[in-house]
Amino acid sequence: MEKFTHNKIANLSAEKNRYHITEGNGFCLRVSPKGTKTWFYRYKFGGKEKWLTIGNFPVMGVAEARKAFNDLWEIRQSDQDPEEIIQKKLLQKNNNVKTLVSDWYNNYIVKHRKQPQQIKQQIDADIIPLLGTLEIEKIQPRDISKALDNIVQRGSPVHANKVLSTLKQAFNYAVSRGEITINPAINIRARDIGGLEKPRDRNLDLDEIKKIWLFLDSDEHSISIQIKNAIKIILLTGARTGELRLAKWSEFNFDKSLWIIPPENNKIGLSMKIHLSELTKKLLLEIKEITLSNFVLAGVDDDSPLGDKSISKAIQRIQKRVGIPQWTAHDLRRTFATQLGETLRIDPVVIEKCLGHKMPKIMATYNKDEMLYQRKEALDKWGSLIEELTITKQ
Repeated sequence: MEKFTHNKIANLSAEKNRYHITEGNGFCLRVSPKGTKTWFYRYKFGGKEKWLTIGNFPVMGVAEARKAFNDLWEIRQSDQDPEEIIQKKLLQKNNNVKTLVSDWYNNYIVKHRKQPQQIKQQIDADIIPLLGTLEIEKIQPRDISKALDNIVQRGSPVHANKVLSTLKQAFNYAVSRGEITINPAINIRARDIGGLEKPRDRNLDLDEIKKIWLFLDSDEHSISIQIKNAIKIILLTGARTGELRLAKWSEFNFDKSLWIIPPENNKIGLSMKIHLSELTKKLLLEIKEITLSNFVLAGVDDDSPLGDKSISKAIQRIQKRVGIPQWTAHDLRRTFATQLGETLRIDPVVIEKCLGHKMPKIMATYNKDEMLYQRKEALDKWGSLIEELTITKQ
């Protein structure tokens, strides 16, 4: 039989009924009444004739189609059904960690977690790059441990433990759905990965606050206005980094000096009001003057928020420059609470309200009272103290 060539296939015309031509050994091309040209492998298995689709011409050229046919023909010569082999390979390809965590996130996490963003970030930044292509039926504890070791080695042991927790949940999901029988991460201990995590109690004292603030106001760095003001705003308001990073200008009422954080950006899934002191408003308006974004802290483009590691990376650079080590963005929030209590003698209940914490059951009577006036008073006092503390800058 005559071999297929590009010109021969290209010149085939559609007819009223579909027809096919063959090169031999089952390598066929079918032409539909609409002119669609489809490569097939025609063979028999188990006493039945089968037509296995290879691809469409001209997207798949003659040489590529012939190679695919030869691979299928060799499978058949080994007394196997090419169709079954392809289905198994396709299943294995899709039955990997990337598919698992994506399904778990879309079908479970999004529906049952009020704040799924952190898990989404772990999936995209850590789990898929490190483990995504591994088949879930073949993955071993050592594969997971090695991946987590990579996270520890880049200086993020606590984050490695969080990723381990996420993996355990994802594999439990796979077990519950019958996709695997054993969770490969179940016996991996956090203490053997990132180590036991000690509660942090780092608080900046007033001298450290002054030193950092004056450094941010100086010309000794190249930190953007966005990030340097963000660091100050976290200290002034006690807001969580994520709340500020995801904040949009529509959340702010400068006339009423209020920032209303939507439930989706709040850790406990509730709307929260934060009073804006005059100093905080000044810092926000400085950012507003230089951005066209809907986000207070814009990312690489105006349509996305600042990256989740941008502030922490800036703080690491500041630590080295000012000689004040071992503090994080969350320590600014802790410092805010400590200074309100120890320096300004603010009522502990008011401080808890400023932080957006739910009161324990014994203090449940306070849950309905927003205490906005008391919080306004506390934040204004704190803003004034910071201004007095840093008035001598250059």
